Amino acid sequence: MAEAIDLVLAGEPVRLFADRALYWPARRRLLVADVHLGKDDAFRAAGIALPTGGTRHDLERLTALIERSGADSLWVLGDLLHGPRVDARWREEWARFRARHAGMRMLLVEGNHDRAAARAGLDIEHRREPVDDGPFGFAHAPRLAPETGARFVVCGHVHPVVSVPGFRGRFPAFALTERQLVLPAFSLFTGGRLVREAQARFACMGPQLLDMGPTPTRNR
Repeated sequence: MAEAIDLVLAGEPVRLFADRALYWPARRRLLVADVHLGKDDAFRAAGIALPTGGTRHDLERLTALIERSGADSLWVLGDLLHGPRVDARWREEWARFRARHAGMRMLLVEGNHDRAAARAGLDIEHRREPVDDGPFGFAHAPRLAPETGARFVVCGHVHPVVSVPGFRGRFPAFALTERQLVLPAFSLFTGGRLVREAQARFACMGPQLLDMGPTPTRNR
């Protein structure tokens, strides 16, 4: 296991971080998906008791990744927000985070939870549709082969998780297929979908990233 793993995708060197982020050195770009700012606020508003500080902790993790990678831009591949409330406590935490990285370009490829993002005043660029750059297509949700053309898709949305032999529970994971990489949900406060088919899986086990290889073949 390692804190980060280097790969070549579509001819481009990239780095996977155990803390659920992808770095593209050629663009000095850090990419995450499914941050879900305000999810804890939404649950508390619904009467579900949760401790405070989840958003602050996630943004502190993001700051650490920016500093560690040397990125000069941050792209969020959908679901930066969790819901429509833009007046909750998470706004203060985001304002502090944005001020700390005032010179950094930030872009959101909007996801299904981001309907309020455009009016939230978050000082981040917005794209409603997937963005093509170099050999990659950056999207929120996985895309079908006819939609991708010749591009390699990087996305989120499904919150992939894996079971690791010898360990209890499930772990967030990067799920790689021939033409697509699905990022794990960045938020620590999310569920996940068990990876069924992947060319390679990389389990995020705290500060370490485990290369699990391909999904085992199942008898049909």
